[in-house]
Order: sequence, then structure tokens, then C-alpha cells
Amino acid sequence: MEQQEQSRMLAVGTVAPNFRLASAQGPDIALEDYRGQRNVLLWLSKGLFCPFCRRYMTQLRFGYRELQERNTEILQVTWSTQPEAQLYFRQYPLSFPYLCDADRAVYSLYGVRIVRVGIGERAAEMASGMVAMVNDRLFRGEKTALPMVPMKRYGLTDMEQQAVFLIDKAGVIRYVHTTGSLGGLPTSAEYVRQLDQLQ
Repeated sequence: MEQQEQSRMLAVGTVAPNFRLASAQGPDIALEDYRGQRNVLLWLSKGLFCPFCRRYMTQLRFGYRELQERNTEILQVTWSTQPEAQLYFRQYPLSFPYLCDADRAVYSLYGVRIVRVGIGERAAEMASGMVAMVNDRLFRGEKTALPMVPMKRYGLTDMEQQAVFLIDKAGVIRYVHTTGSLGGLPTSAEYVRQLDQLQ
């Protein structure tokens, strides 16, 4: 944990560190699988236990075709185990690879800090999440996985920020966006704009 708390977010111009993770869709996926072939939009998120992340997954799905047309793959890295993700996505299919990093090793590798949070902060976050979960259930018929699983696994720790990295075909980070742990991520149109600048 101390090592993660001391890490620093990787900057534009840095070569993106390689990793290999199990995917919800089945096979392991490594970042280097795309080297020389495709750009990668790497999103480090909480995943299926976070209703805000799940909403953003839906938003990315709607913009996925435009990213593919620009020779770009989305890789979402999450806190889930592979069995948890596979069980969830039997009901809610996902177009792009959903990678499982239950040890949260890739977060440290990319400088996303995992920090201890106070009980008050965790309670406020859970209340906000519950409102979103109830809203999604009532108005969209969607079910968020229960947050008790990651709480039991990780205790009172959380991401200091979510992060998105746009990595070009050469493996170099060309764009970084960070935000709070509950949202505020770019639109697909912003990613398209950034990709068009790589041409």
C-alpha cells in the first residue's frame, strides 16, 4: 500500500508500461498486443461495482465505433476478479475488453494512487452511489453489482483519481485525463479530437 500511495501519474511522452490481465471476455490481454497495430484508450476505473463507472461504460459503448474507425481499442482496467466480471457480463454484454486487476497492480504501475479514506468520506460516497444505483434500477432496469464485495476485499481504501491514457501505436502516452473517483470523464468526442490530432 505504501508504494501505491507514493506513486505519481505517468505523463504525456512517457512510454506506457506493459501489463497482461485476464479479461471478462475470456483470454488474457497485454498492452503490447496492440503495439504497432492500434492506438489504445486505457481507462483505469473501479468497474462494475461503481454505478458511475458503469454509466461511463455505456457512454463509451455508444462512441466505440468512431474510435474503432480511428484504429483505436478501449481497454478498461478494473478492480474485479475474472469470475465476478464474467458473471456480471452474462447479463450486460460489453463491446470492448474489460480487464480484471483485483490486485490493483496496474494502477500503481501507471501512478494512480490508492489511498486510505475516512469513514465519513466512504459513507458519503456510498450514499451517492446508492442514489445512482436506485435510479438506474428504477428508470433503466439495470443492476449494479453490490459494493460490499470490494469493501470486504479492500477495506477503507479507494482511488484518489480515475485516469484515462491515450497510448499511440508506438506505445507512447499522448494524452492523460484525470478526475475524481466518481466521474467527470471526457466525452467520446474529446477522444476523437485527440486521435485526429495524432494523424
